[in-house]
Amino acid sequence: MKAKALLLTSLGVAALLAVPATAWFLAAQPRQASNLVFANAGSDLRSTDVESALKELSLRVKQVEGGQVALQGAAMLQQTQIGSVQAAGEEQRAATEARISALEGKMTESVTTRKRLEYSDSASSISVAANYTHLRDIGSFGKNAATTGLLLTWSTHIDAMGEPGTFCDFQIRVDGRPDEEREGGGGRAVVYVPPNASGGSSPVTVSALFGRVGPGQHTVAVWLRGTSRECLENYGNFPRAVIVEEGPRG
Repeated sequence: MKAKALLLTSLGVAALLAVPATAWFLAAQPRQASNLVFANAGSDLRSTDVESALKELSLRVKQVEGGQVALQGAAMLQQTQIGSVQAAGEEQRAATEARISALEGKMTESVTTRKRLEYSDSASSISVAANYTHLRDIGSFGKNAATTGLLLTWSTHIDAMGEPGTFCDFQIRVDGRPDEEREGGGGRAVVYVPPNASGGSSPVTVSALFGRVGPGQHTVAVWLRGTSRECLENYGNFPRAVIVEEGPRG
């Protein structure tokens, strides 16, 4: 009997507790979304209407995106301006290099350079004719500028063998062409066979001016004409030279 009384008492207490809870649950009404407060801490976005808040947030996002597009356009414009500045810098650099090259060219033209073409062997011919023919090459040199002139100075010893009054006429040339600054050409060394003799001999130093020789490599040679039986240059194989000077035209 006591057990049954205890069970009934427990059921009664539970029923008493269930009634208020059920009443509260049934009395509670669902809250409308329009009544919810939408607040974002740290910003000024506050609204009681969720839909309006979302629209306002979407508008803010579009504004930010528009700002990003504007920034991208400004960046592209800046990049274009940088490209223009770089192109202008390249043009200025090229112009500066051209001016420097021109100045270097002027300096090259205004400075005299010298080269010595040395040799020590002899040359001779027994087939001397009235017109110039090639006797020997002396050496090669390089010319730097197109507007400069050349002065060649040649020191050697020449001999003529034959009847009295005959002669040997030696001439230095560049690329087979004579000095054209003088009538008949410069750079000539002539030796005669004197009377009552079978030969003539003489040390000589001659010069020649060349004003129409372009830049690049060129060859100095000796050409010969005459009436003697035999003509000899540097008989005895002594050290000889041609000095080549490049400088401003006079």
